[in-house]
Amino acid sequence: MKIIVRDNYKEMSQEAFRLFRESLRDSSVIGFATGSTPNLLYSMISNECRAGNISFKGKSSFNLDEYYPISRGSPESYRRYMEENLFRNIDINRDMINFPDSMMDEDETVRRYLDAYRRSGPVGTQILGIGHNGHIGFNEPGSARDSEIRIVRLSEDTISRNKTRMSMAVTMGIKEIMESTRIILLASGTEKSESIKRAVKGRVTGDVPASFLQEHENTTFVLDREAARLL
Repeated sequence: MKIIVRDNYKEMSQEAFRLFRESLRDSSVIGFATGSTPNLLYSMISNECRAGNISFKGKSSFNLDEYYPISRGSPESYRRYMEENLFRNIDINRDMINFPDSMMDEDETVRRYLDAYRRSGPVGTQILGIGHNGHIGFNEPGSARDSEIRIVRLSEDTISRNKTRMSMAVTMGIKEIMESTRIILLASGTEKSESIKRAVKGRVTGDVPASFLQEHENTTFVLDREAARLL
């Protein structure tokens, strides 16, 4: 595990973009996360792609998670978030975007996404955020190291902090995340500092799912000083 600390959110995002750009050449499958933390990173990726400095031609993508059940046009949908913040701005083939279909029944939703992953995965470069309770994707505390793509019930903490009415989600499992060749985890702000401390310095436990990343061969935490203040 490598830790990179930058002074502020902008510099953190610039460093994450540098790492992402370096890894893009060797990654045919990209894993994307949602949330506010990667917003600036996705803006940088979009701008560089429009300028012709990077390209997603011939590459495919998988997203970490999506609320369940939800339509892709819903204001809370992560598919809508990705379309508005990234997909419509880059030259990726639309048929190569893999996203959970969150309007089918539970078994079919999981089966289809798991089948797609088994056909096209694993991920080369995975972008991650981290929750206040240490979750990655929607792998909440209590998730097992060998957990796979599945539908989960969200914790009350996650529901409250995400300001959502949704109580369930589809998520890539710890297993799929750990199969990624390279992981770039972003965290910003003092409110993430405790979960970063537990993920980096605590014991490896399902109570802090991000702590499993201590066992990954190529993970980089890119933090601003506020998120890193307890390290």
